[in-house]
Amino acid sequence: MRILVYFLFFSLISLAVFSQERGYLEFAGRCVKNRQPIKGAIVAIYKGSTKVTDLTTGKNGKFQFFLDFGVDYKVAFSYTGCADMFLMIYASKCPYDNSVFPIYDGDIPFFEYNNPTINYPLFKNPFTKINYDGKKTFGDDEPYVKDFLEKLLINPEEINKKNVQLAIEKEKIEMEAKLKRETEEKERQQQLSEAQRLAQEEANRIKKLADEKARADKRNNEAKNAIAKEEAASNQSMATEEVKLTIDKEKRNIKEKQNKAIRATYESDLLKIVATNERTEKEGQFKKDKNKTETKEVIETLRKEAEVKARSEQVVFDFKMRNKQVVLNRGVKNKEMLTLIRQSAFNDRDAKFTSIKKFPEASSYKPKGLVGISSDIDKGTFKTTYTYTISNGTVKTIYRRDNFTGNLNYYYKNEKEINEQDYLKEISQYNIQ
Repeated sequence: MRILVYFLFFSLISLAVFSQERGYLEFAGRCVKNRQPIKGAIVAIYKGSTKVTDLTTGKNGKFQFFLDFGVDYKVAFSYTGCADMFLMIYASKCPYDNSVFPIYDGDIPFFEYNNPTINYPLFKNPFTKINYDGKKTFGDDEPYVKDFLEKLLINPEEINKKNVQLAIEKEKIEMEAKLKRETEEKERQQQLSEAQRLAQEEANRIKKLADEKARADKRNNEAKNAIAKEEAASNQSMATEEVKLTIDKEKRNIKEKQNKAIRATYESDLLKIVATNERTEKEGQFKKDKNKTETKEVIETLRKEAEVKARSEQVVFDFKMRNKQVVLNRGVKNKEMLTLIRQSAFNDRDAKFTSIKKFPEASSYKPKGLVGISSDIDKGTFKTTYTYTISNGTVKTIYRRDNFTGNLNYYYKNEKEINEQDYLKEISQYNIQ
């Protein structure tokens, strides 16, 4: 009896303590894949954007949390090779009722990637929403879950339709790519043909220019040859030009004498005509005027002919004189050129004569002392060393040349490097090759 009283007492104390605690939601479940529990799934609890806690499931895949009321929770689930998911628990509307201690328990299915019947982008939204019923129970939002499941599972016919559409689009893309390649190839062939045509036109133009240049060169050569022939003929005729001028002068003198004789005869005939006219003056006035007019016309004609002939002879004479002057000028020019050439040759000879090194006087020559020369050649794989020792009395001078592979040389005098010019100049006086 006493034991029963103690038991009731302690029970009342326990109920009293229990009744003084805040209400909470016991959230429990099991992570499964293909209806089998999975180990290693991560379950995390968030208040807003802040993570409160998380855990990793064991072999049985089970998990359990005790969530306080007055806060909305986000529960995230993740597992290797599966899509990340989350659900929402809206416990902020549940009052702090000491008598409410609900339990939510259920399996959480995971979905592997690469499943064509799953709409993976849908997991950006919660896969379920857990709401308080206003009494003592938390449950799923059935309409939301139904709509989510309808959108999550893709109909195979839609998949096939989508695959067909993708195939059609792929074929269309391939056809467009093929047409594009054919178009580009056609354009490339056209560009190639155009380039070949332009190249052929350019080649023809270059050939035409070359032919025209060849013809021009030929004409120039022919003109040069003609000029050379004319100059040769002119040079040959230079000797006889003076004789021709003398002959022309003699002919002109003879012609002038003939003209004077004709003029004298003409004057004599005029006098006779005047005398005859005086004797026949009494003949008809018409005949007299006529004879006088005819005489004047004859005189004027003869005078004009004489003037024209004189001017023509003067022009011919002036032309011949100019040609003679050209010949004389050319001769003077040639003579001056010959004088300049001779003077230049003379100056060049004097310059060379002054630059010739003169031999010293024999009386001032002093023989050098006895000079000894020794040589040594040391051949190596990559270098050959030539050493010459010049002994002049007690003075010794050592010349060395290092010849490396590739005809690279270095020169030394008494172990001091010198340039090639000084080296060759100094050893040449000893007839060293």
